[in-house]
Amino acid sequence: MALSRKQKYLFVKFLALFTLVRWYNIFLITFALYLSAIFLINPKENWLEVSLSYKLHLTIASLAFFIMAGYIINAFYDFEKDIINRPKETIFDRVISKTSCLRAYGIFILIGFILSLLVGWEVLVFNTIFSFSLWFYSHKLRKKPIAGELGASLLTIAPFVSLTIFYLETNLTVILYIGYLFAVTLTREVIKKMVYLKGDLIVGEKSLPIIMGIRKTKYIILGSMLFSLIPVGVLFPDIVNRYILYYFIISSSLIAGSIFLLKFSKTPTHFDRINTIYKVIILMGIFSIPLI
Repeated sequence: MALSRKQKYLFVKFLALFTLVRWYNIFLITFALYLSAIFLINPKENWLEVSLSYKLHLTIASLAFFIMAGYIINAFYDFEKDIINRPKETIFDRVISKTSCLRAYGIFILIGFILSLLVGWEVLVFNTIFSFSLWFYSHKLRKKPIAGELGASLLTIAPFVSLTIFYLETNLTVILYIGYLFAVTLTREVIKKMVYLKGDLIVGEKSLPIIMGIRKTKYIILGSMLFSLIPVGVLFPDIVNRYILYYFIISSSLIAGSIFLLKFSKTPTHFDRINTIYKVIILMGIFSIPLI
């Protein structure tokens, strides 16, 4: 049976919302959280017992809804800049009204709260703070140099911290791996400011390269790149006989290559190449978690 015009519109609207919440990122984060729960936080437990825990599924599902809500509210506040930096990807104004965006945001937040409550008060409290932080970042913090990049990086690692709260345990490997992820994410956040400099200039946003200049910002990126190697060095004695060592060898080589590229980078296209390398480093890091 052929779809009516209204049904087609609703279907396109659903697809647009699916794109707006960046389903591919949600999938990767969810996948990374499951791998972390099984191989990073509970390496000595039976993987089947860990994966069959319904509270683990509720915790990760609640985080997924909060993160989707975060993407929606971030797009809501960041629309003017996104239409300049990513015109082909910014479609929610044409298909999804701002009212619909806010309605979806509220629904996702509510579902996240309910799922968190079913897990326990510790997770509920942390996820409530996480949800508020996502809104505060989108509304205020993202426009502030340095604080915006630090905020985005902290929010990236927050779901993994929520898992450690759920299990009420952690270890040095978990802390160092999360620290490594934070440093890599921070580097990429600053690099993205260089890539999307044009949009910041047009909308009048005072980003790091606009205030400090490209040359000084490159030094900050360099410092962040070198800082990300510190957790690797501390972890080295414990991973020297593990397969995860190969990931860190490859990622450290990519970081070294990025440092070389950084020296000669001048245009957004040049910085976007480094941004792509860091995407690969993060993606490889997710799939390498079972090797720890």
